[in-house]
Amino acid sequence: MEFIYSTRNPDCPLAYARFGGMHTDCELLLAHCAEQEARSWSEAVEEMVRTAGQRYNRFDPESLLSRINREASLKEVPCDEELFLILQLCRAFQKATRGWFDISANPSSRSAGTGSWELDSGKRTVRFSREDMRLDLGGFLKGYVLEQVLKTLPLPSGQALLSLGGSSSYARGHHPLSDNWPVSLPHSYYPLQNACTFQLLDQALSVSGKDRCGNGHIINPKNGNRVEKEEMVTVIGPSPLVCEVLSTALWVCDEAHRSPLLSDFEGYQANSITPLPDGSAIVRKI
Repeated sequence: MEFIYSTRNPDCPLAYARFGGMHTDCELLLAHCAEQEARSWSEAVEEMVRTAGQRYNRFDPESLLSRINREASLKEVPCDEELFLILQLCRAFQKATRGWFDISANPSSRSAGTGSWELDSGKRTVRFSREDMRLDLGGFLKGYVLEQVLKTLPLPSGQALLSLGGSSSYARGHHPLSDNWPVSLPHSYYPLQNACTFQLLDQALSVSGKDRCGNGHIINPKNGNRVEKEEMVTVIGPSPLVCEVLSTALWVCDEAHRSPLLSDFEGYQANSITPLPDGSAIVRKI
């Protein structure tokens, strides 16, 4: 972990931490916080991110999720308490988003996600109904981990910005020199240039779209096709987890379904952002 503590401005000491986890770069910025307290908290966050990456990485054959993907079409597979809770949450979000969020809809599954994975609450097991079923927590895990950090590791500062790869962020309080935390999204055509900037105050921000290489990596659960839209969808609201799930569902779903879907989630606002070749971007409220 890279850790920097600055007292260059004695009225506003700043702590910055950066580390890798869940296939991305994670960054933490804490204002008005003692150095050792900031370091210890950052190390605890890094450990949570590392543990989640190990447990729920479907590409790691030793992970719990990989074991489920290998065995659940053959038999009922028992889950530990946290993993079963995660699967229950994903099932609940699948229903709440009218099927547009589905962790079984991913490039490893050879057909559209149909929700053909079943949970047994009594036994705490999961079972697939198809041999080609695979579960992928890519559109869920960062928001979940960020939410767990906020719930289980009390922030040592009332002014902080947490970012897991830029796609899932949370701002506590306000920037030391402003009324909000400005969070910018890089332009797809010009990565060193910003497409737009959002002002956050005690809010989470999630971004969904193509990957950094410009590839569509999210599957439409209604038809099994990769989504190739030339846009990003952002969601701002109180919960990092809800923001991540909702941004994924809104990016995947047809435009006609977006407003009705968003209206079911009170307190959340969403935007469609279309970068243009001239370096500008079209920002539309959903």
